[in-house]
Amino acid sequence: MAGDDFACRSNVGVAPQEQLLGIKPGSRHLSIGLPAEHNGGEKRFPLTPEGVALLNREGFAVLIERGAGEGIKYSDLHYTEAGAQAVESGEVFRCDVVLKITPLNEEEAASIRPGGLLLTLLQPQYQSASVLKVLMQKRVTAVAIDRVVDDKGRYLFADILDEIDGRAAIVLASELLSNRSGGKGVLLGGVPGVAAAEVLIIGGGLAGRAAARAASGLGALVRIFDNDFYRLRATQLEVGPSVFTSNMHPHVLENAMRSADVVIGTEVPDRGRLGMNYVEMMKRGALLFDLCMDQGGCFETSSCSEAPCNKVYEQCGVLHYCLSSVGSAVARTASMALSNLLVPLLMELNDPAMLYGHIKTDDRLRNAVYLFGGKLTHKELSLRLGLPYYDMALFMSMF
Repeated sequence: MAGDDFACRSNVGVAPQEQLLGIKPGSRHLSIGLPAEHNGGEKRFPLTPEGVALLNREGFAVLIERGAGEGIKYSDLHYTEAGAQAVESGEVFRCDVVLKITPLNEEEAASIRPGGLLLTLLQPQYQSASVLKVLMQKRVTAVAIDRVVDDKGRYLFADILDEIDGRAAIVLASELLSNRSGGKGVLLGGVPGVAAAEVLIIGGGLAGRAAARAASGLGALVRIFDNDFYRLRATQLEVGPSVFTSNMHPHVLENAMRSADVVIGTEVPDRGRLGMNYVEMMKRGALLFDLCMDQGGCFETSSCSEAPCNKVYEQCGVLHYCLSSVGSAVARTASMALSNLLVPLLMELNDPAMLYGHIKTDDRLRNAVYLFGGKLTHKELSLRLGLPYYDMALFMSMF
């Protein structure tokens, strides 16, 4: 099997094995499995029917779990007409490559093919030691697509998802402020003679700037805070001089929190999460969006466990939206963006005999690996879950 030539544990630790004779290059194309998402709040899906059609044209065999595309309003028929096979859950996990948004659960991990390749988002908050141990035993190689970079060092998948999250947060905020959703009945952009809503954004990265552009375009009063001068400059250049920018000065931030109708945390501040005291000073009925749940949250009051699927919860009189998949509110757009990026990546890998050799030689992909032949190569996950860590460079030196 393709994964058998990585390394094995011996009585002296990790030792290289002889390189096994591979399949003749070009003799077989990859099979790709698309399982359904069973995390109730996650609606995004890695490939659209258009993406499947492109892969099918190149010789890939694509298997999709029945009903898996329903979250983005694509039926099994859409996928089968594009060349995919609609199958039961267990069959998709026997493919060479499994594509999934969220990390696997225990049942899925038990079904995956030994030595297979798994592509997911990293999402540390959903990773569990028990699941990773199963994947280790099966010598699975897992790649976090949100850590894949291009030739210029840009995080392709993470950047587009951040931009979608930022824009989606403003769309959701506009809806949640309305009477129909139980909000205060505030129009985000205001009207002549009536002040616009105030939107406060923590973080001037891609998500923050996307949220600022969307809010400003609707006529809201936008304030954005970041300690990076160049990000603040980029925000003003992109959004225009109407947006207020500031460093994270406590006094200025406190005043902005008191008057804000919507607060969006797009990054965890340098000094850590903002305390409950900041949330307590907000207006009753104001909205708080936390887009940093995969980093532990931007605010002390943020909690995924408190929020039922696609709903908000109230704390300190403030409505919190803290689901880790804000982009699931616009799942079809997000899935199209993911599919556009995944298709060319998969086309580069379209040879089972060369699959793992590609990972070994391609820095863009290798740096995103968190399991390599069953060995955990992600230090943060190792420390958090108490699992042994292996430096990826060690494996590269063996081949």
